[in-house]
Amino acid sequence: MVICEDEGITQLQLRRALTRAGLTVVGVAGSGAAAVEAVLREQPDIVLMDIRMPVMDGIEATRQIMAAYPVCILMVTAYANEGNQERARQAGASGYLVKPITSEALVPALQDALATFARRHA
Repeated sequence: MVICEDEGITQLQLRRALTRAGLTVVGVAGSGAAAVEAVLREQPDIVLMDIRMPVMDGIEATRQIMAAYPVCILMVTAYANEGNQERARQAGASGYLVKPITSEALVPALQDALATFARRHA
């Protein structure tokens, strides 16, 4: 799993929740450009991608990642508007989770995103 999130405290919270759920975090990126590099380098099974990040937003990073390495991407954002959800889906994201994220919501959202990814790429 790679976490793409520009807020340090949120990175820590996500890493802790994912580790508790038995998942391995192999990389963390703080910008969209770093996210593309980390995902292409690490080739994880799942990516958590924030939408609003410096250098390149998460939707453009998702588009670039999916073009080079199709992977399950779960968007995480504080912005719950429908336009962002549609743009994320069109870029290739398999799920969308609105912050603040709880451990109780994270694992089911990841499972749903993995199921969506599997259906799309079967």
